[in-house]
Amino acid sequence: MAEEFKKKKDEIYKLVMEFEMKMKNNIDIYYDSESYEKITKWYIDNHKFKIGLKAVEFALSQHQYSSDLLIQRANILIALQKFSDALISLEKAHSLNPTDENIFILIGQVKIILGNYKGAISILNKALNYSENKDEVNYQIGLAYQAQKKYKNASIYFKKSIEININHENALYDLAYCLELTGELENSIHYYKKFIDEDPYSEYAWYNLGNIYFKLKNYKKSVESFEFAIAIDEEYASAYNNLAESYLNLKNYELAKVNFYKSLELDGPSPEIYSAIGRSYYYLDDFATSISYFQKSIKIDQFFKESYFWLGKSLVSLDKWFEAIHYFKKANKLNNDNIDYIKSLAFAEYKVGNMVSSIDLYSKALQIDPSDFKISLDFSFIYYESGDIEKAIKIIKDGIEEDPGESLLYYRLVIYLMDSGRYKESINVLESALSLNFDNHEVLFDFVPNFETQSALIRVINQYRKKNLK
Repeated sequence: MAEEFKKKKDEIYKLVMEFEMKMKNNIDIYYDSESYEKITKWYIDNHKFKIGLKAVEFALSQHQYSSDLLIQRANILIALQKFSDALISLEKAHSLNPTDENIFILIGQVKIILGNYKGAISILNKALNYSENKDEVNYQIGLAYQAQKKYKNASIYFKKSIEININHENALYDLAYCLELTGELENSIHYYKKFIDEDPYSEYAWYNLGNIYFKLKNYKKSVESFEFAIAIDEEYASAYNNLAESYLNLKNYELAKVNFYKSLELDGPSPEIYSAIGRSYYYLDDFATSISYFQKSIKIDQFFKESYFWLGKSLVSLDKWFEAIHYFKKANKLNNDNIDYIKSLAFAEYKVGNMVSSIDLYSKALQIDPSDFKISLDFSFIYYESGDIEKAIKIIKDGIEEDPGESLLYYRLVIYLMDSGRYKESINVLESALSLNFDNHEVLFDFVPNFETQSALIRVINQYRKKNLK
């Protein structure tokens, strides 16, 4: 069988070379439409779209009524992002072969890309009259609604697709995505379980149920679901990958590593899988190995920002702050709105004494997400440590306005107010902090080495405990 396939492949390649030689030397050419289809498909399969377009245009000059050649022309034009021209070619093919469901679907897909959602839905609904693959047509209609951000309408059609074919992997995945955006994810669990009851050996259903549990942060249940998917299909690489991510969240880093390696074995190297393995080693405190995997990831894709970020984090763990800054900057350059990248770079700059850069970065981070109380804590500390207590107080008070329920902000404000001599105000704030989260009062003593001040705070804390806690 393999030899027959190779022989066929060689024959097509020989045909392509013969065609190119005749074109180059201006020799008269004529092939039947089937031969031209083989030649054009070879160009498509080998991503030689510009040459392929010339070939299919030449073929159509001899076989202008071949709907298959028109479809191939459209596919090449789509690859070249010439969507309007592709649509013209498809509509001509449709007029020649008005019941071909693949043409309906392709027209629908191109109209979605062009933003003609109404037209896409209309032609796809017509396709339902002819199609033997109604699951795919319903899925495409769902995509048209999803592209308009009409997620509830999209969900209806994704469900129709799944009801016809429970193993339609894309419909299962996109349904979960839409249900998450409409806040119906938790309610959808029973829906997926219903399909599993009908077909308990659908690895796709188990896999997508696992994804729902993962998004709901129920990692024990996601592990269980992914393991069922793997039991059905032992070569389901994505299930191993997501199982590993679940184990990471359960802090079982060894099992996470094992499953990431299994995904690598099945799917082969990629920047994503090397980066994932690197994260496993990072959490196992094996920073030398984590660094090597992040470097492998970047070697495949020099724009893979996550690996630069985690490389920086690994170097921070080894107290190599200057080297870490180099990689945090690379990650930040690739995505300068990522709050984690900005915070990490800001803190690293602070650690090496680059206060101006650190302050600029923390200011930007607060502009992006003023409700992130950890930014306020870290940013204010720079001013506190440099002696500008009033500026530190202002940052914390602004943080409290954004997140009035976060006790750690109040505890930090207590410290700053006490250091500025505003004892009465600090005690009032302390009572607010204790009422929000009594147990967090321990953080005070990280900042108050003075025994007398500690004793004063302890008295207030004990009085609050007696008065309010039983």
